[in-house]
Amino acid sequence: MDFKAATGSAYSGVINQYHDVGGFILVKKPSMIRMIGQAPVVKTEIFDMVSNAQEFRVYIPPKNKFIVGETTYQGPVKNSLENLRPQHILSALLVPPVNQAVEKVFVEETQTPAHQYYILTVVEPNKAGQLELSRKIWFDRSDLRISRLALYGPGGSLLESVQYANYRDFQQIKYPAEITVSRPSNGYTLSISIVSAKFNRPIPPEKFVLKKPANATLVKLGGAQ
Repeated sequence: MDFKAATGSAYSGVINQYHDVGGFILVKKPSMIRMIGQAPVVKTEIFDMVSNAQEFRVYIPPKNKFIVGETTYQGPVKNSLENLRPQHILSALLVPPVNQAVEKVFVEETQTPAHQYYILTVVEPNKAGQLELSRKIWFDRSDLRISRLALYGPGGSLLESVQYANYRDFQQIKYPAEITVSRPSNGYTLSISIVSAKFNRPIPPEKFVLKKPANATLVKLGGAQ
């Protein structure tokens, strides 16, 4: 991957000081992700992140910080670096499927001067039993490829917006080579350019283990242990 952060975003604190940031992303269904960002030429790590269904861990060597939190944690943080969440990227890479047991889907059509889309609006019951907006998925009508994803929180608040472009053939699997993730509430936008990709390969469990270095400053968010 190549990573590019928008100015003023949380990721800019660890990416924008470098001219070219590459790295790797490992993903395993349903909820495992590992992200590693590397500085150019020397390939030293800029960030290392891992997440599962319960917990995320983020290590930022240039800041000597090791951040741990529950994946459901949404509380405010003073330091923008603590807004980094690998599971946000997981939601963009693996679009959440529809759970027909609890979710309902509505389909509509829309168009722009250049494209026509099918929009799938997914709703689910909240704690009060009322239907609430969960996400919207835009399909380009010309090829049925996903072009946009929007994820929503309580009360219909926009949590995440993802744009997909430049679909390429990766070993006979069509996948977008350009993915832009925007998290307004967390203050960052991250563009991901896929250089190469391999699908349906086994990944050893230890690849999703991230241990705190002895000299790193520990930051706990929410009910993290």
